[in-house]
Amino acid sequence: MVTHSLPPTPGVCMHRGHLNQQEKNERKEKPPHTFDPVLLEFLVCLLSKKPLSYEALTNELINEDLGIAYSIIDGIPNMILQAARMTHQNTKQEEMEH
Repeated sequence: MVTHSLPPTPGVCMHRGHLNQQEKNERKEKPPHTFDPVLLEFLVCLLSKKPLSYEALTNELINEDLGIAYSIIDGIPNMILQAARMTHQNTKQEEMEH
């Protein structure tokens, strides 16, 4: 069986996983991963099972009732309870109760 192959194109690597210079430049120009607000339709707080709100300034998903903030890393919400932080609002409510 005879196979014909094309001569290699200068600057183009045909191996999987390698990018040519143009592709590398295009990746650098793209903005970092951002959170897609459409996900708010599906995500809920793990404790209360209530909807979350997106806070763009801190890049977090917030449960205002419980005062919990879930961080967003590279556009992906970190929904691990141990990694969530308590917001200042919840701290102030606790101080008022004591």
